[in-house]
Amino acid sequence: MKALGTHIVCELSGCNAAMLTDVDAVAEMMEQAALEANATPITKAFHRFQPQGVSGVVVIQESHLSIHTWPETGYAAMDFYTCGDHTDPWAACEYAAKILRATNMRTTEVKRGIEASRGQFTHIVTTDAEERSLERTA
Repeated sequence: MKALGTHIVCELSGCNAAMLTDVDAVAEMMEQAALEANATPITKAFHRFQPQGVSGVVVIQESHLSIHTWPETGYAAMDFYTCGDHTDPWAACEYAAKILRATNMRTTEVKRGIEASRGQFTHIVTTDAEERSLERTA
């Protein structure tokens, strides 16, 4: 089965609240996550909400990475979608969890762009709601 891309839907819990509301720190982390995935960043857009929270996207040559944060609950919702054999969206996901100091990560992996029949494409869920407890590092 040949897929054009891999999409990781990532739920991070127990994150550092101060980081989740710092738009510059979140943008820097997401750009570095793209590099960790061996992707090529093209542009980015991030916004800080009042009184708290950040949403943003890093557009990469191979697709995109996005984040939405809820500092009041220590939660970040993230998408890591990369195309091509040279990228690793799992590396971006794990990097983000480490930097945000998440205590728990729940992920779903979707393989996208699978040719179902001539000229028609579909996706399959390859890992559904995998949960990992993470140790916080100082």
